[in-house]
Amino acid sequence: MFNYEQGKNFLLFLKEIFDQQCPALNNLDSIVGDGDHGFTMQRGVNEIHQKLMTSEYHDFAQLFDLAAVAFAENSGGAIGPILSAFFAEGGILFKGKTALSTEDLAVLFKHGSESIMQVGDTALGDKTILDAIVPVQEFLFQNTGKEPDQVLEDAWKVAQAAAFSTKTMIAKKGRARFLKELSKTYQDAGATSFSWIVFALWKAAKNEIPILSKDPSQQTTFQPHGKFINSPETIVQQDNQGLSLAYPDLVKLTDDGILIRARPKEIGKVGLAIGHGGGHTPSMGGFIGPGLLDSDVYGPIFTCASGINIFKAIQHADRGAGVILLVSNHSGDVLNARIAEKRAKQENIPLEVILLGDDIATASRDQISDRRGLGGLLFALKIGGAAAERGYPMSQIAEIMRRTNERTATLSVGLSAPTHPITGKPLFEAKEDHLEIGTGVHGEAGVYNGELRTADEVIELLIGQLLDDLKKFKEKRYLAFINGLGGTSRMELHILFQKTFSVLHQQAIQPVGSVVDSYFTNQAMKGFSLSLCVLTDEMEMLWNDPASGPCFHWPYR
Repeated sequence: MFNYEQGKNFLLFLKEIFDQQCPALNNLDSIVGDGDHGFTMQRGVNEIHQKLMTSEYHDFAQLFDLAAVAFAENSGGAIGPILSAFFAEGGILFKGKTALSTEDLAVLFKHGSESIMQVGDTALGDKTILDAIVPVQEFLFQNTGKEPDQVLEDAWKVAQAAAFSTKTMIAKKGRARFLKELSKTYQDAGATSFSWIVFALWKAAKNEIPILSKDPSQQTTFQPHGKFINSPETIVQQDNQGLSLAYPDLVKLTDDGILIRARPKEIGKVGLAIGHGGGHTPSMGGFIGPGLLDSDVYGPIFTCASGINIFKAIQHADRGAGVILLVSNHSGDVLNARIAEKRAKQENIPLEVILLGDDIATASRDQISDRRGLGGLLFALKIGGAAAERGYPMSQIAEIMRRTNERTATLSVGLSAPTHPITGKPLFEAKEDHLEIGTGVHGEAGVYNGELRTADEVIELLIGQLLDDLKKFKEKRYLAFINGLGGTSRMELHILFQKTFSVLHQQAIQPVGSVVDSYFTNQAMKGFSLSLCVLTDEMEMLWNDPASGPCFHWPYR
């Protein structure tokens, strides 16, 4: 049997294992985009380790509940809610149990995989963590007559082989899905992490402390890489603190880490909330205030806030008439929004979830729900914020925000790769004097790579595709937004906009509102995104309502 002390050691071992594997997991993840999967795992297992060293637990249900909460609250992104769903099944199955059989472990894997399928809306073969869990589950069921210490070494080998086999799969979930056929070339980081979780189980069952060779490249002390920062753990917190101290008349940072309006809107009006990843400053924190957002919560760098923290943002935004939760269409944001939505329902807070996706490089118009969220969400945020400030009912605000998103199209262009502020490593390889069209907000490689062109040529290329996407809408009154990615000067943005204005006029399109700024940045990445929105009369009226946030004011003053 696998006893309670072995179960506790299993969770304790995770810290040493993921401390050692962090660089390798980050490298795997960097092929897809942001290169931080190792950090994400570390946050969860570090919390587990701390709780085990300072608190008492008495059965396997309590141990697995501890792990579920730690991953949900600390890891964020997509992997946080997924691992939370897996371990939460142990909290249900093993109440009062202090020893587990191989069959118990097999049942845990079965229930855990089913829970992940539900939470992540995924299936076997989608190139996810499931592709490591299910083969181990099947192996354990085939060996229920043996003790755990007799089968877990082979179970680890099964998990390793299963993780390796994801190299042959085409990703269907997460950021990796945008690579399509190119996603075949790398091993899934989530499946790889799960193989190390099985490794920890094996070592605990054998009462062996895992001995792992140290990666000589792993730093023992943090050294900033060309950034004015203090430590990896405080980047987002101090970013938020600085924002709230600089604009105290507009934004306040709560004790639980939520950015809220300094002066809440009137009781009886609908609130607007959002949760997202850090590292894109000013991002949504710059849009808190009258006519805009009521609350915002950041996750760690490039990792969405946990569903638990997003729910806290919903609570802060609630003024008695319900809350609209804005969700930029990225896998982690969507998964954590589902958790927040479930909690809001349990607490009887009326909630509408608005999924915002505008990146035409990632899906065609007939698959608009699959589009990735980019800078064009500014339009829905501003128009919906105005409707909420006017006192519109929640259903009407939600409808006009969805309509605004439908009428929005965005394309991004990158000239250089962003660097991760903690590792200092680029998130993808960018050829010198080349541009990428379709780059993502976390630096995901684009869908087109070609030689550098002039500003005018780039704008003509982008506008042609954007107008083609929006051709079903017959109105000729547009909004235009050029968003710098952090490493592009205002001079360049203005040069790009003058051509945008000219091309739109040539098409008999009137830009009735324009924004040129760097709101949704990507760690000094050289590039920009261009967003267009086709207006109805009501949308134009709401766009022109006054709004004021730390970084956005309308009308400009």
